[in-house]
Amino acid sequence: MGEALESSKGRKEVRISGFFAIHCHLAASHCSEDMNTPDFLTKMPEPLQPGDHVMLAAPARHVTEAQVDAATQAIEAAGFTAVTPEGLLAQQGQFGGSDAHRARVMNQGFESLKIKAIWVMRGGYGCARILPLLNQQAFSDAPTWMVGFSDATALHAWANRLGVMTLHAPVANTFSSCSDREKQAFWRSLTASHAGGKGSLVVGGNLSVLYSLMGTPYFPNLKGNWLLIEDLDEYLYHMDRMMLAFRLAGILDEVKGVLVGSFTQLHDNTIASGQSINNPFGQTMEEIIVSHVPSNKPIHWDLPIGHGTKNVPVVLGESWESQMHHFALEIP
Repeated sequence: MGEALESSKGRKEVRISGFFAIHCHLAASHCSEDMNTPDFLTKMPEPLQPGDHVMLAAPARHVTEAQVDAATQAIEAAGFTAVTPEGLLAQQGQFGGSDAHRARVMNQGFESLKIKAIWVMRGGYGCARILPLLNQQAFSDAPTWMVGFSDATALHAWANRLGVMTLHAPVANTFSSCSDREKQAFWRSLTASHAGGKGSLVVGGNLSVLYSLMGTPYFPNLKGNWLLIEDLDEYLYHMDRMMLAFRLAGILDEVKGVLVGSFTQLHDNTIASGQSINNPFGQTMEEIIVSHVPSNKPIHWDLPIGHGTKNVPVVLGESWESQMHHFALEIP
């Protein structure tokens, strides 16, 4: 199941045509630094080198031995060393162990000189519960790549508030379903150098998780930056509630624009969605977003990011201008 973890004391828009149409529609923090303003020079974890240690973690849902074995094989096939920390298979309810246990595993990764990336194995729910327990000093002093999506959005937000870039990409448990080109893009993102700090940065991730972080010290600073959103298995009225909250809080007035990833398995208040009567919300996902985003803010639609059939990696904390050409390729 890979190498055991060794700790150390060191720190170490509506779519018009084509993939990339843009529609400019007419219709108290743990970190004192305001890291997400466009002129803030973000910290980039070191690019991975052959043989570097990649640690698997379960900060949300618990994992099985078979899932760990598959992830270990993927890491080693790419030329890196898989690290499986003690207690990775722990379970408490739906979680990968208690909050304290899950945070302790993450902190071991932050504090180890060997660990260069931490790959979240599953999403679901649980990452936000451990944020107050994470060692921000160790992570900020010697940044480690944080990799995942969905519920891992909470970890991305925490890291981005500290000025550290992270990789929004498939969790280890879904990696096997990625195409060969997606897998190549995944590892290439972790081994390349990233500019960061120039232009408007990409921040965000899962809409529901971001909504849950509003008013906390962990909500990412979106001023002047691109808000990335994606989600799964939500009711349309709940999407409207979340976007409304963003608008009422002034968040959508501050962003550079909105990047819309995959919104899959959406439900409505209808018999087809399991309700006893038909009481449809009356707006599509696209209409909901357009109704709340200010008309002077650009929206990029249909990006292959999130819970759809494709989940192309995007670096959070790096400028959108330096990454957008990757998405024009429409990785198959």
